[in-house]
Amino acid sequence: MKCIIETTRLKLRELVPNDLDFMAEMMADNEVMRYYPRRLSRELLADWIARQRERYASDGYAMWLAESKETGAPVGQVGLTRQVVNGVEECEVGYLIHRPFWRQGFATEAAVACRDHAFNTLHKARVISLVHPDNAASKGVAQNLGMEAIGRAPHGGHEHLVFAVSNPNVAA
Repeated sequence: MKCIIETTRLKLRELVPNDLDFMAEMMADNEVMRYYPRRLSRELLADWIARQRERYASDGYAMWLAESKETGAPVGQVGLTRQVVNGVEECEVGYLIHRPFWRQGFATEAAVACRDHAFNTLHKARVISLVHPDNAASKGVAQNLGMEAIGRAPHGGHEHLVFAVSNPNVAA
């Protein structure tokens, strides 16, 4: 399992089929999935993992499994995803942490590392995050990344706020 990014407390690595049990547990939690349009069955989650693996090959990035360096236990999924938002291709920093690990700073820690990877390794001009308007915790993570709300966009059947931050090392 290829480790992509390390932070102080986390390792972000490629998802593999054996991550299905954790993903199914996390995505079956009503609070974790509160702002998502639907829960994913094990079959759909297996397809999700396969799609992420295809994106690693085609894009060089996707959503990664976040694991505790201390225990090796998975805490969530965080990563980068190519999105088309209001007709423009964007690089999204996405983050979803399992409820037992909420309020420990894992989402911000991993998302900052993903933002920095997008800027310093992938040389993206900017990154965005799509946040459900009622999701105060995700808004806070986006703001911790230096992002500001720049508009709205439909995504997953709901209107989302679009948060963005530009790469200070790339000329606009």
